[in-house]
Amino acid sequence: MMPPEQTTDVLIIGAGPAGTCAALRLLALGHKVALAESEPFPRPQIGESLSPGIRNIFDYLDATDLLTNRNYLHQLNAQVVWETTTPQTVSAAQRGPGVMVDRGQFDKDLLDLAVQRGLQLYQPARFESCKQVDGRWQSQLRQYTQLITVESKFILDARGRRGNNMQDRVLTAPPTIAIWGHLPADVMPADTLVEATEKGWIWGSPTPTRQFRVITFTDPRELKGNTVPGVFHHLLSGTRFFHKAADSWKINDLQTCTVFTYAHTFPWQDNYLRLGEAAFSLDPLSSTGVEKAMRFSLQAAIAVNTILKTGHKDMAQTFYEDRMIESICSHTHWTSAYYAQAWPGQQRAFWKERSVPFIDQTPAPTAFYERLSHKFTAPKEKGPERRINVQQELQRLWHEQIHLSSALIFKETPCVIDDVLQLRTAIQHPNLEREMAYLETVEISPLLSVANKEATFGAIVQEWSKVLPFEQAVRIAFFLWDKDILCTTA
Repeated sequence: MMPPEQTTDVLIIGAGPAGTCAALRLLALGHKVALAESEPFPRPQIGESLSPGIRNIFDYLDATDLLTNRNYLHQLNAQVVWETTTPQTVSAAQRGPGVMVDRGQFDKDLLDLAVQRGLQLYQPARFESCKQVDGRWQSQLRQYTQLITVESKFILDARGRRGNNMQDRVLTAPPTIAIWGHLPADVMPADTLVEATEKGWIWGSPTPTRQFRVITFTDPRELKGNTVPGVFHHLLSGTRFFHKAADSWKINDLQTCTVFTYAHTFPWQDNYLRLGEAAFSLDPLSSTGVEKAMRFSLQAAIAVNTILKTGHKDMAQTFYEDRMIESICSHTHWTSAYYAQAWPGQQRAFWKERSVPFIDQTPAPTAFYERLSHKFTAPKEKGPERRINVQQELQRLWHEQIHLSSALIFKETPCVIDDVLQLRTAIQHPNLEREMAYLETVEISPLLSVANKEATFGAIVQEWSKVLPFEQAVRIAFFLWDKDILCTTA
């Protein structure tokens, strides 16, 4: 190993997917990056099921080969019991191109790639402490008997759940107990299995190590007065997919943990950022934990890059925190809606508690917590999709006078331009899920300046056609009309 660098732009703590993804992106942006990992690799790790969106991230990192050069499982079909007790088959084509990996090997391959691209790695090395001196972080790492001081502008904490304390978390779902074990792969189907039961839900899948993993998720109160094997067996008994596992004595080495779904209440402080599960964790229902952690790391890398290149700290922190809030809230609303669809229904405590968005109170609310809590209000019900016959409507609307909605607000918002954040004018409107600066890669506010004047729908389209293809101008105009942002004048 090369002699350790004492000074770097960014020190990352933890070499899981979140930390290594941030390292790869920051290295690509030209920064010096060091990483400290306390364990030797490969090391055992659950969370092998990667959702389809992971492939776009690996393409972006120029790391696609890592998903294909191992004996990972691709194109798994799924069998699901959820909305009814009748099993449904979801083909691999319907599910999207997910992949089942060996997480120990997957994490090692990702880290090795970062080292090849210039990462300064300290492994195994324990992060012991840090302090700020003259606006820079000085961190103490212990590697074997050696104490190393690393100076950096930023610290990115990607130590997972170890990267925060319970008092700094706010729960965003009721706690769940996970119990898991393995069977030989030939005992179970070669598909991913998901099944809702009265007291929880069960996930199972073949793994690249020729085993079949079974994980049950239930309320922690189920363990009161019961043994872990007893609860596990009871949850599997009588199921459509897992009764063989319940009746088999081959289930071995049962493990259990409490699954907390949470957000850190102070994820950015003095250029100390938290990534992955050090920042927030998601309900395991969607199997998107790794994807969301890596995607959020890419957003954090943009924020760090902005400060290192432009010094615009406030804008970068706002962007980072907004993206984190957006990820937590969108996932929470999705999971609560999905829990609400399960066949056991609202009369079962497990399902009732999880079928509405949940955020706990914190004894010491922070500004970040207040913003997060405000976003936990249920999203507005979407109305039925309007079917628009563009040709007919275009003829009808062409000579109609158009004005901008009185509910429309223009707001300066950070946007990613060439890997740094720059302020652009965005629009806010009750019919938009979030503020929007671009539509089809076209900046919206300059287009709307035309509609701010006395104009017909056709005149607006013609004016936009001077800088856009006519068909695109029509599409954008109809989108804004459909959202009642462009309104016809009575």
